[in-house]
Amino acid sequence: MKYPESEILLQHGVRPLLHRVEIYRYLLENRIHPTADDIYSALREQNVSIARYTVYNILSLFVENNLVQALSIEEKELRYDVCMDPHIHFKCNRCGEVSDIDEEKFPAIDLGRGYQVQSVEVSIRGVCPHCR
Repeated sequence: MKYPESEILLQHGVRPLLHRVEIYRYLLENRIHPTADDIYSALREQNVSIARYTVYNILSLFVENNLVQALSIEEKELRYDVCMDPHIHFKCNRCGEVSDIDEEKFPAIDLGRGYQVQSVEVSIRGVCPHCR
């Protein structure tokens, strides 16, 4: 049986092995910007037999192949985002939730001539509507 996740992995040059498909499916179904440890814990709760280092290795593979982006919203941890379109992240200082903000709601910045932007990572901190 083929899964859509397998096709996406193949399109990015990644062999769709069982753990890779499980992790990619989790990221697609849970767009909460999880850490590697969050993913590991969630898969273990689903009775997936996987080692923590395997999760880290697969996430690195996904980043290298442009399947996910690694976000350094916090100094000491990376979070992973399956949305590869340009957007801004908002982290709530109370609950810790990371949300996507549409880039169109943020003013454009003109860098002037000669600059070639290759990537942008913007994160905003504050209090989310749920915690207000």
